[in-house]
Amino acid sequence: MSQIVSDPPHLFVYGTLRRGARSAWSRFLPPVSTFVGMGRTRGVLFQLGGYPGMTPGSGEEAWVRGEVCLLHNPRSVLPVLDDYEGCGTRDPPPHEYRRQVVDVLLDDGRTVQAWAYIYLLDTADKTRIVSGDYLGPARPSSKGYRGGRRLA
Repeated sequence: MSQIVSDPPHLFVYGTLRRGARSAWSRFLPPVSTFVGMGRTRGVLFQLGGYPGMTPGSGEEAWVRGEVCLLHNPRSVLPVLDDYEGCGTRDPPPHEYRRQVVDVLLDDGRTVQAWAYIYLLDTADKTRIVSGDYLGPARPSSKGYRGGRRLA
């Protein structure tokens, strides 16, 4: 379900949209936004096969690392990103992602609200990225992580 609302003007990206992802889509944001800084938000990150997905999470280890950017024109950029993430107005349900507002703790200590894409499908057979950083160094991961605990 695509949302036309464009407040807040910030976007939190944690995967293929990050500058260091070296993908065609990682080059989409720089001309249409201003990099604000690195930060983290509460969540759990999973490897989905070529890209990550973030689910809501809480607890000491439930952090996802990413970048915050200030969108120059959210009303034109967000629908394009919704289409890319498969939750645009023309995408049939069930959607893999939903765009929602999250609180992001920036590395400089500020907190901002930003749009982020939240993974909606089952993660029982997905590998958790324990570090919470899709582009970070490889870390041990676990399958079947859900809701702050590991499943058997």
